[in-house]
Amino acid sequence: MQNFILRQNAERYRARLAGASDPGERDRLRVMLSTVERELALLEAQNAGAGAPPWPIGGRARMEAAQARLIAEFRRRFEDAPQIAYLIDPAPGLCFVAVNAALEAATGLSRQAMEGQPLFALFPDNPDEANADGTWLIYASMRKVAETQQPDPMPVMRYDVRDAEGVFAERYWRHLNSPVFDETGRLVFLQHLVDEVTEEVMSGRMSAA
Repeated sequence: MQNFILRQNAERYRARLAGASDPGERDRLRVMLSTVERELALLEAQNAGAGAPPWPIGGRARMEAAQARLIAEFRRRFEDAPQIAYLIDPAPGLCFVAVNAALEAATGLSRQAMEGQPLFALFPDNPDEANADGTWLIYASMRKVAETQQPDPMPVMRYDVRDAEGVFAERYWRHLNSPVFDETGRLVFLQHLVDEVTEEVMSGRMSAA
């Protein structure tokens, strides 16, 4: 029921935003839409994950073997790469499965603190940014990857991250979500590659000012 209500509200705000001409009203509707989309993403991430089909009954041993092999392959490829990389379990919760050293360096969190934890619980939207939409956009991308089984390169987006003192800092990123399959073609993980472009965005903003 909550999912249905949130979806109905989101559609209503989108329709009103499309027809609004007053700048103040448009700003107000954007904030309301962002709030509803964030709540919807968090609810669906917790209850449905990325919407990937569950493993068949009796397939647990094969699933665990595939997961172990793919995690080992991920660590060989990305452990020391300069690009941020991590694996997400598409099951309900969207938990971190494996992260590389670049993500540890960028966030100040150890892999022990991240692996096994839900993505959006560790990295929520900035509560002081009314129009924050990072949670919704990343979740929508993950759903798209699970449904199409194709990579999804995302446009540059703002997604603020907490610093060592727990204060959110303005940050910009370029994301690529990709499916990771076992040898039979079954979706096992979602791979997330990230490049930080904060300095590039800030420099461009200063040049335009």
